[in-house]
Amino acid sequence: DRVVVPGVTPDWNTLETQDGFHHHENAMLGGIKWTLQKPGVFCEFFHVNNADMNLALLPEGVSLESAVMVTDMVTTGFHGAELADIEFGHTVAVLGIGPVGLMAVVGAQLRGASRIIAVGSRQVCTDLAKEYGATEIINYRKENTVEKVMALTNGKGVDRVIIATDGSDNNIMADAITIAKPGGVVANVTYFGKGDVL
Repeated sequence: DRVVVPGVTPDWNTLETQDGFHHHENAMLGGIKWTLQKPGVFCEFFHVNNADMNLALLPEGVSLESAVMVTDMVTTGFHGAELADIEFGHTVAVLGIGPVGLMAVVGAQLRGASRIIAVGSRQVCTDLAKEYGATEIINYRKENTVEKVMALTNGKGVDRVIIATDGSDNNIMADAITIAKPGGVVANVTYFGKGDVL
């Protein structure tokens, strides 16, 4: 069978996984076994953790090149939309629109967001973000993200924020909190691996 294996392969019987935090199974980032703990997955054959729950059949007609995006980029972006708990009519800001952020835009659109403000600078990504449902684009290289989001929302802020950056800006969390309205939700799918302070 042709199958896909996600980058996160948790034990689905743990409380963390059942609560929706599969990537933190038994410990912080405990479900990300291949990224942090288990070498060898580029071999011809490899062992899959909890394979009965961590494999999915690849439908006929889906190329391997397309399927590889499902194992991390698509699922991580959609997970960001799930963590944000987006409801019909919400205004959502997606900070970072690389592959994961673009999938977060799609996830926000599928969950019923009425406005999606996408923050990024690469033309190919901003074009795709619009195609995928972004209603406004902020180029953080040319505009102050916080000021622009607050202007677009008449000073109110957004209902939901999804952080999907490359992890190089440890100040992005402060921006996300600032643009979230009181009672809003900030969902983070970025791995911040550098620096002492977030």
